Amino acid sequence: MSTAQQIAEYAGSLFDVVGASLLPGGDNLLIVGLESTEERNLDEFGHVRGVFQMYGFKKHAGPKLESLLNFIRSKGFAAELVGRYGYPLEGEVNLKEAAIRAGLGKRGKSTVVLHPKYGPRLRFMGIKTDAPLQPLMRSALPDEESSVCNGCSICIDVCPTKALEPYQMPDASLCLSNVSPQDEDGRSILCDKCLHLCPVAKTYHNF
Repeated sequence: MSTAQQIAEYAGSLFDVVGASLLPGGDNLLIVGLESTEERNLDEFGHVRGVFQMYGFKKHAGPKLESLLNFIRSKGFAAELVGRYGYPLEGEVNLKEAAIRAGLGKRGKSTVVLHPKYGPRLRFMGIKTDAPLQPLMRSALPDEESSVCNGCSICIDVCPTKALEPYQMPDASLCLSNVSPQDEDGRSILCDKCLHLCPVAKTYHNF
């Protein structure tokens, strides 16, 4: 079994989806994704004394990411998270676009990646590594936009800040402006109307 296959197999034992792409500088990017559910809520965020907190990622993805990093390093390769808990907050890597290039789904009208099994519920994380991942890589999909969105504009219509245009979000700050104030535990309440009302979220398959 090749190194890439070993890494993919181990990553697949921890995460729901695994893929690979290239970073602009030429480094390999290992992309892993977990389904966010009521029991495993990755969309749990907040602020403590002005510092952004990723409660869901820390609880549910943190230990898995640490195990995967240790596994890759045990094979003699470098590995580091792209951003906190593998989620780049400063925009240096667009994980949604990288996931689409890796064949892990297609772009929905809400800009969220839509997956045949998990719908819009995947949350992606990235690991930069010099491990050989070429067998995992796929070229960009001929049609990166999901055909399941044809004739549907629910996500665009329900967005309270009008942040969405078909398959793009020109100003992400409009979306973030609709985060509700913190609850008593310091957790922010996200809008997520585009996700909750997406028909694909209810079917999960056949697209």
